[in-house]
Formats: sequence, structure tokens, C-alpha cells
Amino acid sequence: MPEILGRILAVVTLGCVLSACYSGSSDSLREPVALEGFSATVQADLPAGAQVINVAASFYKDGRKQPLVGGDIIEAESDRDAVILRSLENLSGNYRSQLQTDDPAAGVTFTIVHDPEAARADRWYPVDELLVDPGPGELVGLSTGVSFPDPLVLDAPIGNELYTDRSQDIVLTWATSPTTEQIRLSTVQTCYSGDRSVQWGTSAILGATDTGTHTLNLGALIPATNFINSVTNFIDQLSLIIVSSIIEAYSFGLIRPQQIEIETFQLDHCTVSLTIFREISNDLGAGISGGYAIGSTSDTVTVRFQP
Repeated sequence: MPEILGRILAVVTLGCVLSACYSGSSDSLREPVALEGFSATVQADLPAGAQVINVAASFYKDGRKQPLVGGDIIEAESDRDAVILRSLENLSGNYRSQLQTDDPAAGVTFTIVHDPEAARADRWYPVDELLVDPGPGELVGLSTGVSFPDPLVLDAPIGNELYTDRSQDIVLTWATSPTTEQIRLSTVQTCYSGDRSVQWGTSAILGATDTGTHTLNLGALIPATNFINSVTNFIDQLSLIIVSSIIEAYSFGLIRPQQIEIETFQLDHCTVSLTIFREISNDLGAGISGGYAIGSTSDTVTVRFQP
């Protein structure tokens, strides 16, 4: 994530830390991992108008996340493309990638395979050197498929729409779909002071009913008029630093908790990026006893707040 001539802090809250003023329903699609046996947490998202699918996955044994080592990899395959999911952080067990599609109806298949050369393809040394192959691990062969709901396209608000007061409402609208099982809203707020910025986010389940509209107050996303005092009041709760592409990474929930602090500054303006996700659940593959496989479609719009 590029720095803007100063200290940039990328922060997200998967549980919506601003719960006093903005909260959502429980997440019924994301079942917990099993304490015994193998589990998977898998998601594929297709943004509106795109032919690029964002994919993320983690696999577990007996409730513990398993980093893939020794030549084991997660491969995602669509109708057009096949890619290796790469780790967000060494041995984190969190894996992401993107792949192309011509036919979203074909979905995506995630499979753990043993391929020592492919696993080392991003190393600085030639893949045919320093190759030690201990053989396939016990996760190899696990596989699950993900299909997508109907596309979601936002009708409102329009991009760069200007808001000047925290009392104003942002009204999101989109066409409803019977394929919807769950609607989720994720937001990213970036506020600027000269050449510095601070960035944080929220993510909340809006419910299982696809109403085609959601209204939220701007003041629920950007704290009260004394911006810095409000931020420092809840900053201890902002505990998930974003380490990759901000929308996809925190929406997939693949971020390691880490406490942060911020310095004070005077607010100039903010941008608010809003993403609505239409989500459906998919069956977990054979041998996988816990977790979830979610397919989603999404659309994003960014508006501006300038008091």
C-alpha cells in the first residue's frame, strides 16, 4: 500500500468497532472451523463488471490454521485460468490470489496439491536448485468448489458524490436477487490532513433479506466533529492492520491482529469507499468437516466528505 508522504495507518474492524452507532446482523454463512479433523475457510469474489476473481483460502487441522510447507500449495481453477494462492505473510496460513474468468457460472475450484517446483516459483533462486521434497502433506487432496450468486451492481450513490455534514445519510441502492443468502457491507474511510492520512474500515452483515437498499449515517463512519478526540477514544479497538489490497484483504478476514497508535492532526477531507457483497454458501468438499466456502459478487463506490 503506497505511503502518502507520511504515516499511513491501514486499520480494519471485522466486528464493526463503531457498534454504538453502526452495527450489523450475525454472520450465518461463516461457520466455525472444527476442533477435530480438517476445515477450510474459502471465499471467491467477483466484482461488478470484472473478469478477474479475487480468491482467498485458509485450511485447518484440529482447529489450528495450517501453513503449507514442503511443496504443498493451494491451487484455484476457473473456466479460463489456474493460479497458485500465495501467502500474505510467511507461514501465516492465509493465502490469496486473482484469476481470470470468461464464464463466472463455472465457478472456482480450490484444491491442495503437491508441486514442489511450483511452490518455489517465487523464490529468488532457480527452482531446480535447493529443492528438497519431503513428499505430500496430509492436506493434499482436499478440494472444494465455489459458485457465484447473481451479479450485484450499485445504482446509488454515484462516484465522488460530495457530503458536507456528518448528519447526512448515504443511501445505497441495487437490484435485488433471489440467489442472495446474505448481504454484507464493508467500508474504508481515509481521512487527510495535509500530506498525511489515516485509514480504517468496518465490515458488517446487513442480513439475509436482500432489500436492495441500505441507509447509513455518515457520522457513523467518520467520528464526531472533534475528529481526533473521537478517534483516540476508540483507537485501542482498531486492532487489525491491513497488509494488502484494502478491500479484498479485510473482507476475506485474512489479517493478523496488531495494536496500533495514531498521532493527532486536523481534518481536511475524507474519502469513504463502500462495498456491498452478495454472498452465498457452498458445500465443503469431501473430508472437510468445518468452516465455510463462500461465493460472492460485489460492487464498490467511493464518495467524498469535506466539512
